[in-house]
Amino acid sequence: MDVINAKEVAGLHKKQRIINKNVIMLVISLTVGVGGVYLTKDFIEKKINYYRSQLEKTEKMVTLVVPNRNIPRGSIVSLRDFVKRDIPAKYAHKNAVTQATFNTAVGQKVSFDITEGRPLLWAHLEGGVYPTFSGKLEPGTRALSFTVDKVNSISGFLQPNDKIDLLLDYNDQVIPIIQNLHVVATGNKTRIDKTGRQVADPYSIITVVVTPEIAEKITLARTLGKITALLRPPHDEKPISDEPMTVARLFNKPKPIKSVQKRLEKKEKGIEYIIGGSGS
Repeated sequence: MDVINAKEVAGLHKKQRIINKNVIMLVISLTVGVGGVYLTKDFIEKKINYYRSQLEKTEKMVTLVVPNRNIPRGSIVSLRDFVKRDIPAKYAHKNAVTQATFNTAVGQKVSFDITEGRPLLWAHLEGGVYPTFSGKLEPGTRALSFTVDKVNSISGFLQPNDKIDLLLDYNDQVIPIIQNLHVVATGNKTRIDKTGRQVADPYSIITVVVTPEIAEKITLARTLGKITALLRPPHDEKPISDEPMTVARLFNKPKPIKSVQKRLEKKEKGIEYIIGGSGS
């Protein structure tokens, strides 16, 4: 057996150290790689679970209305120019018109240009920041509220959008004064009694849309006598007779007719003159 010199032994030891070092580096690399894969997989799974939980959350939504074209200032809000759009409630503008309130906005005039796809806001409308009743009135009309007797107002069955005729009880006559009025609101008249409690009087308040002239007539009629409201069928546009109901008509008595002779005598009657003086 040949004797291995010291130089060769040293070379073998060096090679062995290099091999061991490479093995160690390989083991470390494999360990780091496996750990990295595990950590990456764990991170990805956590992210997937997070986004899945976000998608599975039941978020509160609200349905707004947005224009399907650019709406210029001065336009009238109409159903054909707007579409519905669902968005998370937390992102909805507090001044936005919703699907539930859109009917109030229909017919109002736009005061500002609205870009297609932008939510409709109450501030865009002439009615102001919030929906107002005045914004629904047509030009040249007025809203008038007045009281009528509870029984005569159909004992609480009168509702908005009904149509009524008004009769005036004046000087032993019942006179039709206004016909086919559109009722927009009803309510009760309240007052504070002696004990400080709020009580409802046996009268109903009716709000109607009228012209200024009709408003003046109703206001004057209220000072003359009692007003009665008659409920009309929804599709009945036929006017009722405007002839006053008198006591004579009530009891089917004929109208008093003056004779022709009396009329002639009244016509021919004039100033009497005394001609001449007294005799001596």
